Amino acid sequence: MVRRLILSFILLPLLSFSQVTETDTLYSLYVKDQFVITVRKPPGFSKTKNYHHVYITDGSVGIGDYILGKSDSWKATIPSNCVIIAISHMGDWHDKRPRDFIPSDISKNPSEHFGKADLFYQFLKTELIPKTEKKLTNKISRAFIGHSFGGLFCLYTLLKEDKLFDRHFAISPSCWANYNELDKIEEEFAKTHKTLKANVTIYVGGLEFLNKVLPSTRRFYHTVTKRKYTGLQIKKDEIGNANHFSIRKPAVDRAFEALKD
Repeated sequence: MVRRLILSFILLPLLSFSQVTETDTLYSLYVKDQFVITVRKPPGFSKTKNYHHVYITDGSVGIGDYILGKSDSWKATIPSNCVIIAISHMGDWHDKRPRDFIPSDISKNPSEHFGKADLFYQFLKTELIPKTEKKLTNKISRAFIGHSFGGLFCLYTLLKEDKLFDRHFAISPSCWANYNELDKIEEEFAKTHKTLKANVTIYVGGLEFLNKVLPSTRRFYHTVTKRKYTGLQIKKDEIGNANHFSIRKPAVDRAFEALKD
């Protein structure tokens, strides 16, 4: 069954414009793994109009189910000026998410299956984004939406020299992961940088104190705002009684509302 499913993906034309939603697989030479890439264009998509390219992690689970519309009762309203590029793991995503979304730039974790966010970043930079934009040439901007470990990766991209994204939406970011590695990366970044040109919104649930997300996110936000980086636009939106899972819908809805302009 799995082999037939994979084969069906391969037979679909990569990023073709004949349908509203197209799905294919893409192998990364950096990650040394294959990903399912789903491109969803709005109804009435036109090559003569410009669109926000919105990259999302977890295309087949969590926020991906909501954004791509797993069912009519669990379906985000996507602005007409946005094209979604959803990235999904093939196989055991429980193991592959920590590999691809958790950084270990400072701690240098030797495991092949953990802390390889730098390789996933290279996959986006040199493989997926160029391939996407070769087909989708009418781009206003690039945005990134990630939840949990994906939210951590979203914040990690802020601290890279290459500014891949114009807008960042980090939902319940796991800033605590790998012994607060993100804080260590930011501290090293601050030693040589006074400027951080980025527009980022962090969404975190008011009930996320037991899973360490709320306190670690507050700490990262406080540290970054205290640096007073030139060019940084950052805000934190704490959503009332939301937990790590119920936050996905309101946070995604607010992110898309911000992209309507």
